[in-house]
Amino acid sequence: MKQKIVIKLCMDGNDQRSRTKAFKIAVSQPGVESAAMQGSKNYELQVLGEQIDAVILTNSLRKKLGQAQLVSVGPVDDADNKNTNSDTRSEASATVPQSPAYSYPVYAVPQYPVYEVRDSNLECCSIM
Repeated sequence: MKQKIVIKLCMDGNDQRSRTKAFKIAVSQPGVESAAMQGSKNYELQVLGEQIDAVILTNSLRKKLGQAQLVSVGPVDDADNKNTNSDTRSEASATVPQSPAYSYPVYAVPQYPVYEVRDSNLECCSIM
């Protein structure tokens, strides 16, 4: 199921470098299909894709750009998708080709058996 993530960024005016950094960070995340800037003063980054971790994306943007606030995460509606297609002509956008989902091997912690040894002679010290 496709997700729509909106992140509010704090940038100075029409800072093209910050916008470029935001797009590069957004499209480098696995599962991101497209990213677009919305708003004239609020600078909201809208990211569309599948299985995107919004927290990791927001933290990456905070690390590189200074301040980012996660506004909303939700499914993409068909009517909303049609509106974004017409709006992307007038606003800056970046699109990424679909990449395969990566799966990493999970290594289990080995389980060792525990043996209890009971000594019948209780008078002696257990260490000796």
